[in-house]
Amino acid sequence: MGSLNETTAKPPYFLGNFPRVEIVFECFQVPDLATSAAPSGEDLRYMKLVNLKKLVDSGVITQAEFEREKTKLLSHP
Repeated sequence: MGSLNETTAKPPYFLGNFPRVEIVFECFQVPDLATSAAPSGEDLRYMKLVNLKKLVDSGVITQAEFEREKTKLLSHP
């Protein structure tokens, strides 16, 4: 988040000109990832490999299952 402008009160501090800082922020909408461009086939294969690696590291699947799924994934273009 970035600020648009910043105003700081300067001395002499009289008639209500007390030390203060005013910061104004800009609001913006985050782009929706679901409506953005679809990932390419290479990106999908990479993401699947990353997910498989996470599964084997956490012990959900065995190393043999990981190798079998990796071979299937990499053999298809």
